[in-house]
Amino acid sequence: MEVFEIEKRLVKGAIYGFLIGLALAILFIPDTITRVETNVINVTTSYSISMREYSLKLLRFAVKTSLATTVVLWIREFYLGPRKKGEPSFLIGFVKSFAIVFTLIILVVVAISLIT
Repeated sequence: MEVFEIEKRLVKGAIYGFLIGLALAILFIPDTITRVETNVINVTTSYSISMREYSLKLLRFAVKTSLATTVVLWIREFYLGPRKKGEPSFLIGFVKSFAIVFTLIILVVVAISLIT
């Protein structure tokens, strides 16, 4: 019975991670691309990307968030074991794992932007 509970938590985490990742992607991924070309004068060119490409960007981010949330939940279950009676609910654990994954994603994006 315990394996079923762990599987249930992982599936819930994956679904919630996907939905929250999709919502964040819609909020933060722009549908236009701005390019600055440096010649004698700086020229800024801005154009909209196609709906197909934008949808794929959103889905890619949502899937990555879902997978990362599932891995964090699995690691939590593996190292801490089954929940005991009186421990915080699944939602609190999910929010914690999502916050950790989101923070890691932001740190990686900031690190990559500083490098390039």
